[in-house]
Parts: sequence; C-alpha cells; structure tokens
Amino acid sequence: MPQPHQTMAAVTPDGITVKGRDLARELIGSVTLTDMLHLEITGELPEPGARDALDAVLTALTEHGMTATAVTARLTDLGAPGALQGAVAAGLLGAGDRFLGALDGAARLLQEWPADGDPEEHARHLAEEARARRGRLPGLGHPVHTGGDPRTARLFAVADAAGLDPVPRERFLLLQRHAERVVGRTLPVNVDGASAVLLTGVGIPWQVCRGIALVARAAGLVGHLWDEHRSPAAHALLDAADAAAPYQAPEVTA
Repeated sequence: MPQPHQTMAAVTPDGITVKGRDLARELIGSVTLTDMLHLEITGELPEPGARDALDAVLTALTEHGMTATAVTARLTDLGAPGALQGAVAAGLLGAGDRFLGALDGAARLLQEWPADGDPEEHARHLAEEARARRGRLPGLGHPVHTGGDPRTARLFAVADAAGLDPVPRERFLLLQRHAERVVGRTLPVNVDGASAVLLTGVGIPWQVCRGIALVARAAGLVGHLWDEHRSPAAHALLDAADAAAPYQAPEVTA
C-alpha cells in the first residue's frame, strides 16, 4: 500500500509547523532568515559555522550592479509601474547559465567529483574536455574582475573561520590550475565558484544552489526597484539601447 505523501509544513487553526518545529513559538524571533532557508532545504537548523557560510554567500550574491537582471527589472517596472512582483519576477527569469546559473554548475562539478581516483587526473580531464567542446568551466573567470574577484578571498576566509571541510576548495583550485594551463591565461575563481565551494561545504545539494542565488538576487532586485522610484534610470537605459542598436534600413530591391 503506498505511503501518504509527507509534506514539509502543516497549518492548523492554532499553529504552523515547519519540518517538525513550531513556527510561532520556536522559530520566530529565535532564528534568522538564513537559518530558515537552511531548515527548509535540509530539514535541520544550521550549526553556527554553516549559518555564517550560507549567510556570506547570500550577502555576496545580493548585489551585482546594473546587470541584465537589474536592467530587466527596472524596465519592467517602467512599463508596469506598481507591479513589484512582476518586475522582480522578470529579473529573476533571466537567471540562466550566463547570469547566476554558473553557481549550480560549479557545485555539481564538486559534488559529483569521484571519491576514488587521482584528483589531478580528474581536474585535467574536466579542463581539457571543456576546451575540446569550446565551453567554459563554471565558476572561473570574470569579465570585470580579471585580476581576481574580491568576493572570493572574503568567502574563503569565512569558510576558514567556519571550519568547513577544505576538500571542496582544494578541488576547485586544482580545477582552476588545470583550466588556466589549458587556455593559457588567468582564470580567477569568481563569486559563483567560491559560493559553490561554501554551499558544498555546508551540505546544500547542487540542484538547489541556483535557488540560493535567486533568494539573494530577489532581495537585490527589490532594492533596485526602490532605487528606481527614488532615482529613475529606466528611461536612460532605453536611450542607451537606442544609441547602441540604431535602426538600419534594409536594402530594397525592385
């Protein structure tokens, strides 16, 4: 006989239970949003070190400047002012392999790393395979921070202070070294790669790592949209788009 589906939360007339914990009496006022995110995903409240690591990742991923996700949210707000949820959702829909999506790819590399075998050989294989298909290894390189992503060193310092397992970082740095050898240029570990190291260290499955980025980015987009109301930039962005991509009349043949 099939077992009944087990839900993660229950609502009754006198309370709400989440993963076996009373939301009103046990959680509200006692845990942080970071704690709740960890509880929702893993079913357990994090240890202090894991909380610090997850919180650092969320902080690092909240703000990226005027990237495609922020521009999309601001332009959506221009077209549909007052629909905050729509503008935030529009920005989040652009979170793919090029923007925010590298995090889960980098975490997958780490979490599917063979437990046996030569780590050097595996890192070499990954780097050369990516080169052969003219692809990129997620979590390496940055178009702006070409000399090194400033967030990476700080995230790794948090990982050290939290006492996280050093193996994920060692593997990712090994992968970086082989990737740089293959392409012949510097490929700094970016914020996605560093975040993947920390999230792997605290036990977050790679399949949900992009969701961690979305949680952080949603907070950042809310900030951008409030900034748009106080200091509008969307019209200037439209003007810049017109200037960058002017209309070119096609040749008409008789």
